[in-house]
Amino acid sequence: EEIVEELNDILGDSDKAPTYNELMEMKFLERCIKECLRLYPSVPFIGRVAGEDIKTSNGYTIPKGCEVNIYIYELHRSTQYWEDPEKFDPDRFLPENVAARHPFAYLPFSAGSRNCIGL
Repeated sequence: EEIVEELNDILGDSDKAPTYNELMEMKFLERCIKECLRLYPSVPFIGRVAGEDIKTSNGYTIPKGCEVNIYIYELHRSTQYWEDPEKFDPDRFLPENVAARHPFAYLPFSAGSRNCIGL
């Protein structure tokens, strides 16, 4: 209902396709899409090869050349980064909440040099 209300506020009764500027005004819709991608990422896991030795926070060393898998589905449900992670809450993506979160806690399309080119 909130998305429909936002669309009506921005587009009114118009039957034409929204303009780029109108799309940029759809902040609540954007937050809802991001929250959907947090809960159900289109890429649920990614694999990489360690380019250097990596020291983990609990003292392990992942040696250079080792294959590493990141389970994005679980990362997006980690209580370390997300309060009540199973709850659908688009406000997680308000600017002030995004700024307070680790930049790699949300990876809907991967990250780094092999990030989705459409992002």
